This record gives sequence, C-alpha cells and structure tokens, in this order.
Amino acid sequence: MSFIIIAIDGPSGVGKSTIARKLAAELSCVYVDTGAMFRCLALSWGKQGCPESDLFLQELGEQTRIYFEDEKTFCDEIDVTDEIRSEDISSLASRISLFPSIREVMKKKQRALVKEECEAGNYKGAVLEGRDIGTVVFPYADHKFFIDASPEIRAERRYLQLREQDVDADFQEILSALVERDHQDKNRSIAPLRAAEDAIIIDTGNMNIDEVMQHLLESVDRTKIYA
Repeated sequence: MSFIIIAIDGPSGVGKSTIARKLAAELSCVYVDTGAMFRCLALSWGKQGCPESDLFLQELGEQTRIYFEDEKTFCDEIDVTDEIRSEDISSLASRISLFPSIREVMKKKQRALVKEECEAGNYKGAVLEGRDIGTVVFPYADHKFFIDASPEIRAERRYLQLREQDVDADFQEILSALVERDHQDKNRSIAPLRAAEDAIIIDTGNMNIDEVMQHLLESVDRTKIYA
C-alpha cells in the first residue's frame, strides 16, 4: 500500500478546511490543517506584541508545539480551535506568513508531520490544505486541487456562518478583510498564493459541499490508496 498525498490550496474563506477534513475522512487519510498551524503562530505572536526580528520569529516557529487531536487544534497544549478562527487572527496569520523564516520553519514542520504519519502506518495518506501546499510544501503531491470562489461569495458565506453562531458581523468589513488578505497572499515575495500548474481548479461559487466532494472524489486515483 502506498501513502498518497493530496494538496488542497485556495484563498481565505473558501471552505478548504471543511472540504479537506471531509475528503480525509472519506479516504482514511490524516487531515493536516496548515492554515491552522499559521494561525497558532499568529496567536502566540500577537500575544507577544508582534516582534519582527528574524531571531524571535525563528524561535517562535521552532518552539511552538502544534498538533491536531479529535478535530481540535492545540497550541502549546492549549485547545485554540475556536480562538484562532477570529478575523483578527486571520489578519495576523497573513502578516506572519510573509516572513521567510516562518515559512521555512512551517514547511519543515508540515513535511515532518506527514513523514511521521507515513511511517506510523495508521493512515492511507495525508490531505493537506493551505496556500502553497501544491506549489512549495509538496510539489510532488499525488493530487493537487485549487479551490476558489469570488471574494463576495466567500464573504457572504462567512457572514452567514457568523450570524448562525449569534456573532455580530458586518458584511462589508468581512469582504474588505478578505480582499486585503487575498492581495497580501498573492503578492508576497515568498510562496505567493497561486494554483500549481498541474492542479485541478474548482470554482465553488455555484456548488454546495456535496458537489465539491463528488468532484474531488472523481478526480482521486483510489487505486493508489487501496493497492
């Protein structure tokens, strides 16, 4: 049996986490939320005043322990699953991801995590989602997908999600934050957000989650997983 790697990239708020988690469960793969890993660093960074020295950032990246358990995200042994999903942390995550030292440390952490799972033999593969998985972290991934939707559609989804949670939300503020983050992610000098040349691009603007999942599953070569 081979260990398959599936990369799912795309902009903020497009639903990558939900899609990747469901796909991993369907294929008996480990789910790795790389976006949550950056958010964990952003949370710690913000609490310490956001210093930008290379030495501090290097130590922050290397010393922060991040892991996933029972669909929860832990940072230095603390459950931060909900805390890291705020708009403020999203903005900080975009900022901290601009630093080359942070991206290099995180790339190593992500590769090491997948290697450990492969050697442990508990899963048939790994599904990773982020912004540079198929282009930088795992350019040799067996399958690459780029999930996209317009900023307006992503903002509307986020707005409705927050309202369902009885959280006060302003659509224009959410939209502005998404547009700003898109600009930062696409124009950073290190690992800018873009679809890999061999990625399958899926516009989810007019698709529900079940339709997206069907598209992904039809594209995955299951013979490699169940060989």
